[in-house]
Amino acid sequence: MNPIVLAVLVFAVAVLATAALAIRRQRVALGFATGSWWMPLRTLRWSGALVATVAGPLLFAKMLVMVLALGSEVLLPAEGAGMMAGIGVAWLVLPMALLVIGTAALKLPAAADDRTLDTRDVIRLADGNEWSLMPLGVGLALGLLLLLGGALGVAMGTAAYLPLLPLGMALLVWISGRLAGRYQSLATTA
Repeated sequence: MNPIVLAVLVFAVAVLATAALAIRRQRVALGFATGSWWMPLRTLRWSGALVATVAGPLLFAKMLVMVLALGSEVLLPAEGAGMMAGIGVAWLVLPMALLVIGTAALKLPAAADDRTLDTRDVIRLADGNEWSLMPLGVGLALGLLLLLGGALGVAMGTAAYLPLLPLGMALLVWISGRLAGRYQSLATTA
């Protein structure tokens, strides 16, 4: 099997399994009945929201840093100027990306309850509390990167990367429980 196809398949299965476990954890934390926690559409919606919430800001930050580094390399003749500019911008862009991830992640508990929040609802819900959501963004980004690293390692045939999958899944499920509690506290004060 093609390693890229295998990596995508392993990653998708890991994200769907994580979604099923995290939805159950969030529904318990939000006080909902857990008898109907497994629903394929809910699981797909939650896992899609997770990947979009984390991958979007991280990829945008990566592209911004690359463009600035390449532009600096072309415009400034000094050796390593592009690398230094990229590092400098990364220190500014990465915290903002993690802040966006933490704020956008408020869509996950809503998805566990079959509700949809648009961007305006999420911003209104997190208004004034964005920085308190940043640690959750860090955990979600780290968990998804662990799943991605484990999937790539398995696809390359390296068994040493296999423990990254359950580690990433456990981290994402734990962060999901914390996120549900934070979502509930923000929803009651809004």
